[in-house]
Amino acid sequence: MRILFCSDALIVDGVTSFVLHLATTLRREGHRVAVLGRWAGKGFQSRLREHDVEVIQCLSPTVGNAWFDRKAAAFSPDVIVTDSRRSFPLAVRLKRVTGAKVFTFFLDHLEKTDRKGRDVPSLVAGSDAWLSAEPPILERLEEIPTPFPKFLLRRPLVHLVTPTPLRAREPFRVLCFGRLSGYKSAGPWALMNDAVALKKEIPSLQLVFIGGGWRSALFRFEALRMNLAAGERFIRVVGTRTDPNPWFEEATLVCAGSTSAVEAALAFRPVIVFTGFWIGLLTPEKLDAAFASYFGERSGAISVRQHPELLAAEIRRVYEEWEQGKMEETVRIVRQQLMPSFDDASTAEEFERICRIVTDGARASGGMAS
Repeated sequence: MRILFCSDALIVDGVTSFVLHLATTLRREGHRVAVLGRWAGKGFQSRLREHDVEVIQCLSPTVGNAWFDRKAAAFSPDVIVTDSRRSFPLAVRLKRVTGAKVFTFFLDHLEKTDRKGRDVPSLVAGSDAWLSAEPPILERLEEIPTPFPKFLLRRPLVHLVTPTPLRAREPFRVLCFGRLSGYKSAGPWALMNDAVALKKEIPSLQLVFIGGGWRSALFRFEALRMNLAAGERFIRVVGTRTDPNPWFEEATLVCAGSTSAVEAALAFRPVIVFTGFWIGLLTPEKLDAAFASYFGERSGAISVRQHPELLAAEIRRVYEEWEQGKMEETVRIVRQQLMPSFDDASTAEEFERICRIVTDGARASGGMAS
């Protein structure tokens, strides 16, 4: 099967990472896969090519153009996969060019639909199936009448994460992993503000912040100020990194939310889970709450903005109560319990099943999308 992903990759974010995860998984299962779009600088292009995924890109002031049309026609996809926002108008355009089915995936609840071509009627008219990786989002989508089916398609993560043995407590290297923008940066910012106090209590503490976003410059300035206050460079803000594995390997503890938290746990690292909401150290007992809020991304009883002190307190507690054998067992169980929900082969099988259902439905209705 030929599968074309539309990716208006202006930044490295949740959409582009989802494209990376699903595209490389489908390629590993033997499908021909390409990712098409305009990139603004460095993104996941090299990682896609490493997995034999074709990359079709050019600089363009518009989402679509005639060159993309020609390239898509030459690729001749059976299926076009797009997100519900930036790339959707391009997918609809290429659907007219190629005649392929359009699978639209939703990584967030339906919102920001006021723009022309991304409104709900357009999303219905241009799609042949809707996909979501999270049951609560899918439940909301089911409330919208559509002439086509909607499906749960889990995000495949296992094959792109390399687990390494858990490090000893000392030196205590804390990796804060995630975009530094919007409500997601509330936790990292609280940690930055408490960094010098934490350093006094944990002399071996090293902090690394990974992630792009519009607040990156502010974080770099604050790191410089905190390092001067501490008299040593124990904080680094390294910006966007397209492969987190080397950084997981160096970390003792990871602070992250959403998909980043799952990746860290699969990498065999203890994870303090938060974004705008709070879960704390991920343990087997907290997995249900983590899934319900997609690892602090969607909702929670406690807001990090309202309680910024939580992160430093949890880091301090983890450090003080660290027992190597006990922590290794906790991390092992969490990873083991997460793996089935983010398995590559089962996601590929489900994608193929969805393609069969959509194709058979279109045939049954006389060739129209269903």
